[in-house]
Amino acid sequence: MHEPDVADPLAVVVPHTHWDREWYSPFETMRFALVQFLDELIEAMEKDPELPVFLLDGQAVILEDYTEIRRGHRNRLKALVEAGRLRPGPFYVQPDEFHVSGEALVRNLLIGCRVSREYGHVMREGYLPDTFGHVHQLPQILQGFGIDTFYAMRGFGDEVDATGTEFLWRAPDGSRVRAHWLAESYSNAAVLTGDPETLSLHHGVLVGYDRLAELLQRLQARSGTGVLLLLNGGDHLRVQEGVPAMVRSLDAAQKRDGGPRLRLGGLEEFHRLSAERPGPGSEISGELRHGRSHDVFDGIGSTRTPLKVLNENTEARLSGIAERLEACAALLDGRSQHDSLHYAWRELVKNYAHDSICGCSVDEVHQEMQVRFARIRQVADAVADDALARIAHTAASEPDTDPRRIPVVVVNPSAFPRGGTVTAEVLPDLGAPLGQRRFGWTQSEEGADWSGYALLGPDGRRIPFTVEPGTAVNVADTLDRRKEVYRDRIRFQAADVPALGSRVHHLVPAAQAPHQPTREASGTRRTARSLTNRWLSVEVAPDGTLAVTDLRTGRRSTGLCELLDDADAGDTYGHGPLPGDRPLSSRDANWSVEPGSEDDTLLARAVLALPAALTPERDARTGHTVDVPVTLLLRLPPAADRVEVDLTVDNRAEDHRLRLRIPTGVHTGESVAESAYGLVRRPAKAPACEGWRDQPTGAQALRRFVALEEAGAGLAVFTEGLHEYAHTDGHVLEVTLLRSVGWMARQDHPMRPHKVGPMLPTPDAQCPGQQHFRLALRPYAGTGHTVDLYRTAEEFALPLLTHAVQSSRPGPAPGAPPLGLAVAPASVVLSALKSAEDGDGVVVRVFNGSAEPVTASLVTAFPLASAVLCDLEEEPQHDTEPQAHRTLRFPLPAGRIQTVRLRPAPSGAAATESTVGR
Repeated sequence: MHEPDVADPLAVVVPHTHWDREWYSPFETMRFALVQFLDELIEAMEKDPELPVFLLDGQAVILEDYTEIRRGHRNRLKALVEAGRLRPGPFYVQPDEFHVSGEALVRNLLIGCRVSREYGHVMREGYLPDTFGHVHQLPQILQGFGIDTFYAMRGFGDEVDATGTEFLWRAPDGSRVRAHWLAESYSNAAVLTGDPETLSLHHGVLVGYDRLAELLQRLQARSGTGVLLLLNGGDHLRVQEGVPAMVRSLDAAQKRDGGPRLRLGGLEEFHRLSAERPGPGSEISGELRHGRSHDVFDGIGSTRTPLKVLNENTEARLSGIAERLEACAALLDGRSQHDSLHYAWRELVKNYAHDSICGCSVDEVHQEMQVRFARIRQVADAVADDALARIAHTAASEPDTDPRRIPVVVVNPSAFPRGGTVTAEVLPDLGAPLGQRRFGWTQSEEGADWSGYALLGPDGRRIPFTVEPGTAVNVADTLDRRKEVYRDRIRFQAADVPALGSRVHHLVPAAQAPHQPTREASGTRRTARSLTNRWLSVEVAPDGTLAVTDLRTGRRSTGLCELLDDADAGDTYGHGPLPGDRPLSSRDANWSVEPGSEDDTLLARAVLALPAALTPERDARTGHTVDVPVTLLLRLPPAADRVEVDLTVDNRAEDHRLRLRIPTGVHTGESVAESAYGLVRRPAKAPACEGWRDQPTGAQALRRFVALEEAGAGLAVFTEGLHEYAHTDGHVLEVTLLRSVGWMARQDHPMRPHKVGPMLPTPDAQCPGQQHFRLALRPYAGTGHTVDLYRTAEEFALPLLTHAVQSSRPGPAPGAPPLGLAVAPASVVLSALKSAEDGDGVVVRVFNGSAEPVTASLVTAFPLASAVLCDLEEEPQHDTEPQAHRTLRFPLPAGRIQTVRLRPAPSGAAATESTVGR
């Protein structure tokens, strides 16, 4: 074939499919089609060597899904991948980016690259054709895996008028990728023919042409390089027969007519040819959440919120607790459960496909996701319990032959010192043979009388505690003859637990305790309608709203947590408001307030009368109402500077949206929200969007918190799995609790007159029954203190952990090093502590959450042999001299994500200080 001059326009035809693992059909139904698709593809490529490459949608999970069924075809599939003809990866699944953590995006790539390598090739191209918008840190995440390109259809606004289809996209730390906007969709050449006059495609409002020349003219008009991308595929499309011959025919016609030449290739070939020409002259930064030409569905953040709550809790238990504890325990005794955690992460990432975690699939998909979440939680809890026991037994390593003296170990999963209320399960049968093989044992009904006991802190002084008898029941000792045990729960205040370390308390007979007075706890004062500690006061108003006073500044915020309910004639892709609909307010309900079961809690109750559903015409709410009970459990922990709100809604209504209105009293034109590996500041004013396909609704995405702040004050809202907020009225934040809708995609959507998917019923998306939500409110000092919110978010998400040492297994690790790892300053945020992928040491990942460069400090309680700065794939960037040290310092530019591999020194090594250079 004639090689065109680099200045000549050239079109690369990339055969591909876009494979939604589950969407309008559940996974196994889609997998049945996947098996057919790959059967045909393998046969076609083996028979036709002129078909050089096929793009497998930028993901690797489909290789595993296929070979799990077609086990005998693995070698055939692997041979095509090794030859570079099938191109899997770099992602494991095509992800959503706004409703998962930044760490989850990294794990998606880690797993995707590893699976692709196992089959013989990793496609290092940032191909995300259908993801519903993109986070601001994605360029840095991609660069962390050696990927310097980005291809996407969705997320762009009017900036493309200036940039065209090729530009640079920059992350906060300066990392850049070469971006390519798929302006004519990822299906622009799906209907390929050998005749340029009959090739046509109509895909949405702005994608439509009736012949090849029209498509090429559109692409060339926006291209700065003249290298054009023709994507021969689409949603779940099989390989098109005869593509090589068609491309030869089209190329001959183009040569005859003087148009752009055509060749078959993949994204790597397109990348190489583009790189040979002058690079893009335009650069953009920030998140991509606009829908000028293609929908981004900003309403998916409030779709199936109970599922998103379940996800947030599951990932916190896996990444924040199980994985960190496993790494710590492995440092003590060398035993690793990393394989179990890797399995759990793989299952979790499967739930992060964009149609899955976003909630916009048929009900069967999300029912299956709940089963996956349950499996992941079982693995995470088993790993965490095992690691916690190993850590606790080592911490309480001094032998004590008196079973009445019970070490109660408190473990901190965070990289900064913490205190707070903890609950420990204690077995009252002090002679129980836990950790011993024993048949026929039954727990004694006579147990320890805790009223005759004292709890001693690490300093030996008494600490007040309360007891809940017989509240914990489980079956213990799976490997030493199962034992049915009943445990009591003791509750107390732990103080100054070291970062990723432990404190040992002792529950002892009172006669063995010192006679000095019990240490006074700084408690929470409760009245009939208020809670007060040393930092804050919260009061329940007669209308059910909250007033929070910051006792440090005297600033008072009122009217907080009003519930607003309005109609929703939309679908799983977004809210559908009705003209003239007026929200109903919880202020109009009758509220009662009573003491909670714990001293730092209050309980507020009301019953909301809400319209039962929409009318059959879907143009108004029915006049028939149903009772929707609502309960607010308020908690003001004694040592916390936040008010925690546990909200329960017994949802008996349909076709409605329920929001929490929070008038912060902080008047500002922008909100500050956590996103992947950093903060994003968003203006309250919506962008100009005349003629856009997807009109902005005001819905914005948050990870764990959102705040409004000005120079003197700020108020932050922390959530668990509630990812949608709005800020449109000066000082007011609105957080969506749930949207009840009954259709996957409506074609009569009030805000979206075009079709986005099949019109299938989804009754589970109405979110019926009792739904539980957790939030917290925290006033703070305003601009400059936003980085402190990361630590509050971690405290809210991850509890302090406890273990009462009452068994003979596992024993203390002989010669185990002390545990502890602190990260400073506060703007340096721990993202991961894990065993290294290859088992060699532990990996610490941090990021600079501020807009200013800092010097990061990692201080370990254990001596280190070496520390290596790595990329996100855990490949070394900068080695350090092997030496024993406990303090690492390295520069961390604004917004930078940094991975460090730590190798502990042998027990007994000396400790010195080292600075890690970049």
